[in-house]
Amino acid sequence: MPWIETADSAKALPNILASHSLNAEAMRAHIGLYRTIMYGDSPLSRTEREAVAVAVSAVNDCHY
Repeated sequence: MPWIETADSAKALPNILASHSLNAEAMRAHIGLYRTIMYGDSPLSRTEREAVAVAVSAVNDCHY
């Protein structure tokens, strides 16, 4: 991941969250979006949602 300035308290966070650590509102929005996508009402099961996330990560060449 390219160097991105993060808050000292964010060192233990996954990179995708740490990248929002200097903007609390952005971090709250990111976490809210994730929770809605993964846990909100949907015709997809949690397993199916995880499978979609893995497939998208693979296509995007993500390593996490």
